[in-house]
Formats: sequence, C-alpha cells, structure tokens
Amino acid sequence: MMKVTYKYDENVLGIKESANGDDIEFSITLLNSELKKNMKKVRDFFDENKVLTDIHYYLHPNNKYQVIVRSDFYNEFLIQLFKQQLLTEIAWV
Repeated sequence: MMKVTYKYDENVLGIKESANGDDIEFSITLLNSELKKNMKKVRDFFDENKVLTDIHYYLHPNNKYQVIVRSDFYNEFLIQLFKQQLLTEIAWV
C-alpha cells in the first residue's frame, strides 16, 4: 500500500493522527474560526454517502474536532480536507 503524506498551514490549524484499532483517529484544531465552514463541508460529504461507519465525527470546545476514519476511507478523507483547503498538499509516495 502506498503511503500518503500531507502538508497544512500550521498557522491556521493543527492535525494529529494516531491509530485507533483498525481505524485512524485525527485530532484537528482550527486556529482560524473561518475554517469551521470548510470542516463542516468535509463532514457533509461523508454524511451524504450511504456508508454509516466511514467516519465518526465529534466536535469539542475551542474548535477541536475528533474524527475517527475507517482505514478504507483514509485517502478519501484526506482528499476532502484538501478540497476544502484544509490541507495544502497531498502526495502518494
């Protein structure tokens, strides 16, 4: 399987990624409240598909998000973050 790397502007958000069983857990902190609408569009994308277990999305105080992504939706999640300009670059290496 190809590894994916990504970049983002650390002045506007923070991302931590860790394993959660077979899934991947993202802790995302928006340092710029303007990005909330972008994050909502990512959630809406997954809410609109037919798969109920693709991501689990939790909102915490202070613009912190916990997103648990099923491993087979990992690439799609990163692509959606990129489409909403939350990531600045994605590369498969």
